[in-house]
Amino acid sequence: MLAVASGGERTRSWLQDRLWGSRQQPQAQASLRRELSNLRKVLDLGGASVLDANHNSVRLDLTRIAVDARDLDHIGDHGGEFLEGLDVPGEDAFEDWLRDQRQQFERLGNRDGAGQVRLPKTIVDLSEPVPGFRGRQAIAVLPLENLTSGDDLDYLADGISEELIERLSRLKWLPVIARSASFQYRGRSADLREIGQSLGVRYVLDGWIRQSDSMFRLALNMADVETGLTVWTHASEVPLQFTKAMIDDLILEIVGVMDMRIDSAEKTRAIRISKSDLTVEDLIWRGRWHLHRFTREDSLSAKEYFSEALRLAPNSAEALVQMTFFHARSIWSERKDEANMRALRQLAQRAIVADSEDSRGYMYAGMAELWMRRTGLALTLFERAIKLNPSLSLAHAQIGSTHILAGNAPAAIGPLKMAVRLGPNDEHTFYVLGELAIAYCMLGEWDQAIEHANESLLRRVAYWYAHCSKINALARKGSLSEADFALRQLQEAKPDFSLAYVDWLPFVDKKWIEFIKAGLRMAGMT
Repeated sequence: MLAVASGGERTRSWLQDRLWGSRQQPQAQASLRRELSNLRKVLDLGGASVLDANHNSVRLDLTRIAVDARDLDHIGDHGGEFLEGLDVPGEDAFEDWLRDQRQQFERLGNRDGAGQVRLPKTIVDLSEPVPGFRGRQAIAVLPLENLTSGDDLDYLADGISEELIERLSRLKWLPVIARSASFQYRGRSADLREIGQSLGVRYVLDGWIRQSDSMFRLALNMADVETGLTVWTHASEVPLQFTKAMIDDLILEIVGVMDMRIDSAEKTRAIRISKSDLTVEDLIWRGRWHLHRFTREDSLSAKEYFSEALRLAPNSAEALVQMTFFHARSIWSERKDEANMRALRQLAQRAIVADSEDSRGYMYAGMAELWMRRTGLALTLFERAIKLNPSLSLAHAQIGSTHILAGNAPAAIGPLKMAVRLGPNDEHTFYVLGELAIAYCMLGEWDQAIEHANESLLRRVAYWYAHCSKINALARKGSLSEADFALRQLQEAKPDFSLAYVDWLPFVDKKWIEFIKAGLRMAGMT
């Protein structure tokens, strides 16, 4: 139990509750002291103690021992279940912990090549590849090769290439080489590194289409021009009797995933650059890297980088967009008041003025309106953002959130599912899954709510909103002991959590706030 804890540490009360919860407190305390003494003898490796205990907690020094269960690269290689065959008779809290731990390890063992947790097919049927590497920012889309027996599909190969160029250009932050430049390499066998260096880009996308019976198969490959390594691949099949809508949906999904892949690679690249060599662009990317680490210290670092970028380039649309995002994040995480929401709206308007074709400015303006309970205006702004960039997954998610806060949970499911589809490994997937959890909870679909809440918490264990949905669903389906355990998990992950968190939620009809609070009280929240 210590070995799988964060930092190898548990409180004494946590251990007593799960191992000797059926005993009186003095007996439980004595049992813990006795077993700690026994453990010290077993773990006597000479020198400093591997086991450290004080009045409040017990800690195992994980730097001095190997723990097979923490080896994520081989988590599924050990065979059998975690602690298979072990039981503590009569201790329900231990059984609850063991069941939850086994579920976590089962999910952690289901990872893709990028180390990301795969989403179950019940949420989204999608397989994700490896993320990006280093290089120069910009992308060239080469003309797709038609590998069919005739030239009947030449028009389709060119059409998909051109549509990818057009849709990628809507991302705004990513320069895309024009068709006239990239299509000059049609049919040439030049190395992708040479092509990338010639065009001055960091990434090159190529691919082909091939006919197979009544289908055609599309394959794409995105490479890093410095290393020549593939950073992303895609394969799909489309009926020969396709419609324009089918192709549009396919391109929408492809661009959404590429956006996330390149974004991740750029943040990783920027953090490796020496501070003395940072350009405005590097400052922005480094700030984004810190912002997506989801800690208070990193958020403050992100603000410093964005502020420095704006000092050097006051009219930088990208710096304004990222500073706006920082303020939006801080409003949600710190539950700030309406004055901060109005300030966010003003900052978003500055970003829109700087670049009226950048979808993100409209999205952040919509978030400000949403949190001020102006759902109609918020929807208009989110729809404007999607019109500018249909692959902007977070805007689709915000439409779902708007429907939830307006009390229309059924309308929220579609946009939220689209957001997961467009950004399955985005840093904000935990938020989208959390929104799906509360939507299903509002609909009374308890098992769906629990599944989506669990997936959200697997990605961000301290996300209190997903905890609330899980607790509500468990309590309302009659699983009160599990709801009580889930409530204790929330309190352990978020020690300062109180019902005041729920009071901040900007539901138009406050009955939903009371709904969430009532479910928490059913689980024992006071």
